[in-house]
Amino acid sequence: MRKFSIADKLIIASFLLSTITILIVASFSFINAKAAILERAFDQLNSVRVIKTNLIEDFFTNSIKDVNLAKNTSDTKNILTQINSTTNSNNAFHLLDRIRFHKNNFINQMQEKCYDNIFIIGKNKLVYSIKSQAIQDTIRYRNIWKRISLSDTILINDFDTIDYDFSNLTVSSRILDSLHQMIGIIVFEISSRSIDSIMLNNAPSNGLGISGESYLVGFDRLMRSSSRFQEKSILRTIVNTEAVDSAFANKAGTKVIKDYRNIPVLSSYSKINIPNLNWAILAEIDYKEVTIPIYKIRNEIVFISIFISLIILVVIIIFSRNITYPIQKLNQAAHEVGAGNLDVKVKINNYSNDEIGELSETFNQMIQQLKTKTKELELEKSKSLRSLIDGQEVERQRLSRELHDSLGQLLIGLKLRYENCLNQSKIKTTTVYDLGLLFDKTIEETRRISNNLMPAALSEFGLITAIRNICNEISEASKIDVQYDVKGSGKQLDLEIKIYLFRIIQEALTNILKHSKAQKASIKINFENEAILINIKDDGIGFDVSRIKPLNSNGLNNIRDRVSLLSGEFNINSEISKGTVITIKIPTKNKNEKY
Repeated sequence: MRKFSIADKLIIASFLLSTITILIVASFSFINAKAAILERAFDQLNSVRVIKTNLIEDFFTNSIKDVNLAKNTSDTKNILTQINSTTNSNNAFHLLDRIRFHKNNFINQMQEKCYDNIFIIGKNKLVYSIKSQAIQDTIRYRNIWKRISLSDTILINDFDTIDYDFSNLTVSSRILDSLHQMIGIIVFEISSRSIDSIMLNNAPSNGLGISGESYLVGFDRLMRSSSRFQEKSILRTIVNTEAVDSAFANKAGTKVIKDYRNIPVLSSYSKINIPNLNWAILAEIDYKEVTIPIYKIRNEIVFISIFISLIILVVIIIFSRNITYPIQKLNQAAHEVGAGNLDVKVKINNYSNDEIGELSETFNQMIQQLKTKTKELELEKSKSLRSLIDGQEVERQRLSRELHDSLGQLLIGLKLRYENCLNQSKIKTTTVYDLGLLFDKTIEETRRISNNLMPAALSEFGLITAIRNICNEISEASKIDVQYDVKGSGKQLDLEIKIYLFRIIQEALTNILKHSKAQKASIKINFENEAILINIKDDGIGFDVSRIKPLNSNGLNNIRDRVSLLSGEFNINSEISKGTVITIKIPTKNKNEKY
């Protein structure tokens, strides 16, 4: 499995963090931009819808005013008088001759202005057309006469080819005489072209872009104005959308819906306030066209995000290398130190005034201290080795003296007695007896020397007995009263540890015997569960520990080395004329391990 370095982890973590941050910011920006663009598009649709609504409502308001103005003119009443004076349509020719209506007439000018036609209907149901100046059949207009006769106001009739006689929109009103009796009606016919001139505008500058349109819908869900996308849509195209339903529920607002073409659009809708007309007006634009800037912004955000991410990645790589390069140097230096090379030194750049610079400086100081400690350890090792060699040499000298002074003299005595016996013709009994005594002394001296080298009691009877024997021997051979006190058995200790403890006690008693001039000494050993406590005390002449530095002496140094090998603690306390106390603590928690 591949290991990731600190640089890799730093690059990955930083890049992920920066990428997540960029994604969050980009998403937030995109959402806000989308909301802003949609809100602006809805505002524009609302503006177009309000403007178109005002234009349509003003158009019908002006049409009502035109009807009111036209019905009270003398020309209208004159025409109506002539129509009402005719009894039937057979006299229509003579009627037209009597009317003599001219094109420069006020009503004719009004008709040519913005209306498809103007009709004047008499109470005899004869209809006069201003546009064609002709009398039309009266049977077709009975329904409109009936409806207008029941209304006290001007009547606006919706597009309808069933209930009304006119396929176009009409604005009609009663004509009254001086006695307020109905003598006829006037009808202004509004063509779909007049409505489309207001509603239908394909110019992109109209605020509806390329795909936008505004149109009117009647209560029957049929279009009342022409569609931008479908020909002959008036009274033929069904608009059954959510926006139309909301508008006829007297709710004005905006929605994203599917229009009559089943295309997603932004729709602004409301109902129009025109008397006798139950119409809704809608201003819509394709959702796709509105969102073109949104997705352009999205692409720009994605491009900028990728560009920023790459820049951040490069910066992170450079930055991480600047951070991890000194760490790698430290790691390499640590491996070299681990391999034993203490001449390594980490270079500290002038600009590394941070924690890594401090760590490098501390590492260099540690190397320097290790070099110092290593030299001290080498020196200490050399001293210990010298002490060991010196101790061995002293032991050899002691053994040499004992062999020469005691065992050697006894052997020489044996040889002389033996030669004396050879020169005598008859060996006396006393001579043989003396020779036997000399043999006994030789054997005893050999046993004593052997016991000093490796006491048999230690291997045969154990540590406690061996120490008690050496204490008894010193008490017998000198004037020093050695007291021995032990708690516990120490049977669980390894033989090697027992030998070390025996030699420590032996060395301490030897020092007391040679240097202390003491009369009493005590050895106390306490075998506890986790440690061995040893207290060696004498009432001798003592010494100044700070001045004499007893640790440099061979005897105390040997004790100290053996205690150190057992991972123990060695402490000495002495005062002049007050004796010396040695305390030793050796742990036994790793008693199963050899030291």
